[in-house]
Amino acid sequence: MAGMWGLDVEQVRQLSVELNSKSGEIETIASTLTSRLASTAWEGPDATRFRDDWQSIHLTALNNVSQALAEAGNRAQQNAAEQESTSNAG
Repeated sequence: MAGMWGLDVEQVRQLSVELNSKSGEIETIASTLTSRLASTAWEGPDATRFRDDWQSIHLTALNNVSQALAEAGNRAQQNAAEQESTSNAG
């Protein structure tokens, strides 16, 4: 079977939608957990350390994943649009 160049525009658009959707889900999860942590009755050095780690490590990691998924979704959408434009120009 010969290799294929190009892409299925609709499939790549669906991929873009899914990537952006999952990015939003991660944002919602991060927000929910941050709110939950803020409303949790917990004082002392362990609580302070945990909250600091949440903000500086864990929340940052979740935000990075969310941003990466959104960027991938946007790039997939761009690729689909470029393919469609190329196909229609020919």
